[in-house]
Amino acid sequence: MTHWYNRFSLSNSKNRHLLLWLAGALFSQALFIKFTSEVFEDEKIQNVDKAILHFIADNFRRPFLNGIAVDITALGSPVVLSILFIIVMGVLIIRKDSYGGFYFFTVVSGGVLWIEILKNIVSRPRPEIISHLVDVQGLSYPSGHSLGSTVVYLAIGLLLCRQMESRKSIFLILLSAALIISLICFSRLYLGVHYPSDVLSGVLFGLSWTLAVTAFFELRSSKKKYP
Repeated sequence: MTHWYNRFSLSNSKNRHLLLWLAGALFSQALFIKFTSEVFEDEKIQNVDKAILHFIADNFRRPFLNGIAVDITALGSPVVLSILFIIVMGVLIIRKDSYGGFYFFTVVSGGVLWIEILKNIVSRPRPEIISHLVDVQGLSYPSGHSLGSTVVYLAIGLLLCRQMESRKSIFLILLSAALIISLICFSRLYLGVHYPSDVLSGVLFGLSWTLAVTAFFELRSSKKKYP
């Protein structure tokens, strides 16, 4: 009886982290499902999408910012994310961190697969509300840049947090990951290639997937692996 109590008690640090990951994953997924079910039927959401894009184009677009936006959006591109994936996997292999390697591979490869599945299920065309500042192809919902960057940068942040003892360091790492993801998401709107709802849905699903995988690996581990 004591064994089972200790295993599932919230006084156990591992169990608290597991509960946090599961709660975050379920909450994000619930929001994604509800949002996706309403985004094409609720005219208010569609009007907000259009209004936000017009607001950004009218108030933020400047010639000198266009190049910066392109550079920022590149941080969430398949090429850059693939390079980051290879680098991180290489470091984990060199460090003989098989646990971290399996975790990162599962998060990223699953994220890539989900992007293709969700885009083809929803089949939403790109917005034609404001001019596109870059050439794009493919479907719009959810944003592959926002989902992919959420998965990759959050997973990297969580891997780095494993090495930290200071709460301040953990906070700064996760804040940095959130800032990078936010900038990439905004760049997609600035460039006119996604609706705001595309970007939000990508973040929600990416967050849900990453936290769900983290919870699974936390459950499988015998010691603390993540902050």
